Amino acid sequence: MKVKRKNQGFTLIELLVVITIIALLASMAMPAFKGIQVSAKITKDVNNVRQILLACRTFASDWNGLFPSFDPNATGGGGNTSNFSTSTEAFNVLIPDYIDTEIIFWTPSQNPAKLRQPKEDGILNQIENSFVYVVGQTDTSFSRSPLVADEMTGPGTYGEFHPWLQAKTAVVGYVGGHVNREKLTKGEPGATVRNSDNSIQDIFQKRTTSDSGGGGGGSGGLLAVPPGNILLP
Repeated sequence: MKVKRKNQGFTLIELLVVITIIALLASMAMPAFKGIQVSAKITKDVNNVRQILLACRTFASDWNGLFPSFDPNATGGGGNTSNFSTSTEAFNVLIPDYIDTEIIFWTPSQNPAKLRQPKEDGILNQIENSFVYVVGQTDTSFSRSPLVADEMTGPGTYGEFHPWLQAKTAVVGYVGGHVNREKLTKGEPGATVRNSDNSIQDIFQKRTTSDSGGGGGGSGGLLAVPPGNILLP
């Protein structure tokens, strides 16, 4: 004689166990997912800095090796060694001849004033610019001297609106044309960029050299010019 089994669904306890397991798996996966998102955004930031560096180097090839430190369209025809007060002013000399889009200068930020993308009207303004620029350098300056970096609150100092602060990461482009993801000293406001071997805690200080050839060592940084040359947006 065959015994028919009744179809039985999950009990309430079994359902709760399944839901709990799914919730645990989701909570474990979420940080990894956020990490992947941040990494992708930093990669885009790296690419933007690389394009800005290329534009700066192309500009330098046209102007005796000098990176943007003057307006080629200023009175006199050959440019004017005008003193830029912001990185936005310096970057505007690259538009449109060396960079044809303003979106290159914008990175998603925690800053409520910089949530919208540029208008693409041919003029870069401060709320559209997310990068700092170190003025007064040439293509023969120290190759490891920083030239372009993502937004700071002060020369060499990263604040609460820095998009990669919690990841303790900064993107820096150098005179030599290379771009690196650098480590911040901490994941909170007031952080600075350290070098790869931790011998320098703030690379945005004036470079010091010694007779032993340890360029950039000691308490100095990597800048080929004074920190006062760092222009904020």
